[in-house]
Amino acid sequence: MKRGHCVLQVYLAISALLIAFPPSSIAQENQTFRGSIVDDWSHHHLIFSNPGTMQDAIRNGTYEKWRQIVSDPRYRVQWIKRYGPVTRGRGAADEFRFRPEPRPPSDWELDRNLEGYWSMQIAGGSNGATAIDMYPAKFNFSIALVPSCTADYVVFPISAAGQSSQTGNIVGLNNLYSGKCSGSVPNWLFDYFVGTGKVQTSPVLAENGTKVAFVESITGNGTSTGSIFHVLTIDTSGNSGCPSATPCNGNAFNSPAVPGTHNSAVDTKITMKGFVSVTRSSPFVDYTNDIAYVGDDSGKLHKFTGVFNGTPAEVTTAPWPFTVASGIILTAPVHDGGTSGNTFVGGSDGKLYCVTSAGAHCATSSISVGTGTGPAILDAPIVDSTNEKVFAAANTNSNAVLVQATTALGSKKTVTMGKNGTDLYNGSFDNAYFTSVGTGHMYFCGNLTSAATPTLWRVGFASTGTMNTSNDGNSFQLVESGLTGIANDCTPLAEVYTGSIDYLFLGVKDNGNPTGCNGNTCIMSFVITSSFPTAANAVTTNGLGAAGTSGFVVDNVSGSTGASQIYLGNLQTNSAVQFSQSGLN
Repeated sequence: MKRGHCVLQVYLAISALLIAFPPSSIAQENQTFRGSIVDDWSHHHLIFSNPGTMQDAIRNGTYEKWRQIVSDPRYRVQWIKRYGPVTRGRGAADEFRFRPEPRPPSDWELDRNLEGYWSMQIAGGSNGATAIDMYPAKFNFSIALVPSCTADYVVFPISAAGQSSQTGNIVGLNNLYSGKCSGSVPNWLFDYFVGTGKVQTSPVLAENGTKVAFVESITGNGTSTGSIFHVLTIDTSGNSGCPSATPCNGNAFNSPAVPGTHNSAVDTKITMKGFVSVTRSSPFVDYTNDIAYVGDDSGKLHKFTGVFNGTPAEVTTAPWPFTVASGIILTAPVHDGGTSGNTFVGGSDGKLYCVTSAGAHCATSSISVGTGTGPAILDAPIVDSTNEKVFAAANTNSNAVLVQATTALGSKKTVTMGKNGTDLYNGSFDNAYFTSVGTGHMYFCGNLTSAATPTLWRVGFASTGTMNTSNDGNSFQLVESGLTGIANDCTPLAEVYTGSIDYLFLGVKDNGNPTGCNGNTCIMSFVITSSFPTAANAVTTNGLGAAGTSGFVVDNVSGSTGASQIYLGNLQTNSAVQFSQSGLN
């Protein structure tokens, strides 16, 4: 092929990418641009370390891989969250190069004393609205745009059983930002009753924020009753003008609406083939191909097409649903849209499994992570699509362990995370990992080496992205001193980079460190910009009780007052909770 033709192909490909982010859209608060910036559980599990420049990729003969990575919708979201919108370079050497825009000052710089806290009850009863490994989902994340009181919203699943006219299954709140939004903060956007099951796992949002996919978990009997995959088109008109006796979108935790009844919401329901149970698997949506994957409690992986941009339907012709391993409970799957094209899922037998896009076992079908009497992998794996590496954590008879392998399940590396005993959920990478992987770290919550006591650790990497086989010796006990053996679980970890400071957020179910959290769930922040923290940067127990929280969604790096927040579910009070990031640093 002639060189000129190659260059033309490259420029056409990059031009197509720029269409997705037209420079003029940076200054506009339009639905197309805003719709690209969502955050849900899947953005914490499919990540992208630095793929390098286009010029390097061409020089190294890896342009196709590079193009595939930078075309991935989740890569674009990750880039914008960390570095701002994409823009076209102005010099010949920088033509079509991705480049960060200057960030506005955030709430941290504007008002370090702002609390911006609210709590909204979203279900009746106690200890049933959310789970520790469940995430809310947020639309929209903003850096260059002004956060919106009407368009921005957060979705919370309800893990209690739905009851018509009493308890909804999925809730949306808008008017989120104290100090910016007027009226009631937050406001009910919707509260929908879709069935009598439980939404026990995390929802996934469409890129444009108009739809949400989730699983209604119903104990399957194999013949007539089982879990249901939902794709819900949201009515975003809100509740203004609704007669009190006829809720439009639902206007309280005990007054849900039915989609399509006095509102324009549309709920597409698909009973999963085999009438199966689903208790650990959130749906993962491959945005590029509009395909969703869900694991069930009998070891099968289900595939759905037309999820957000077509007519949702389950693929039921062989080999789907695909039997990963009979009789095991599967975690949520994570699909690698990069070179491998494989899907990874953890099992209650402690194994990490690999499935091809065609619905077959990979050449190496599985590797062991957890072993012994309680080996289950509880959280979905993390996939670094750039370096083609996959991570999973579980317990052995002696230790908590973190395992890394290639996306072919080769070159297995294992690092000890302390003694076994606590439930293990996903860790998080520092910003250095995304800039230059060999200088970065993965932070994770394990235990002390001597007892099941929640402890923060980290591990480093070689320049190739290969994980070291031991932690770097740094640790921080997450419960009060003297409480060794308190096997309280950590939440999944969340990280946000402000442009200058790298923050890590986590929660511990009870007895958090420093002193003052005894008897309460503790949410802590740590500064991890350049070194391992020797103390929590800030801590809050405000209204949380002792039962723990869900995973966190961190939104916005914004100059708008009250618009940089974290969202979580409070297991004690069945509440959706917002804390300001500035109140935790």
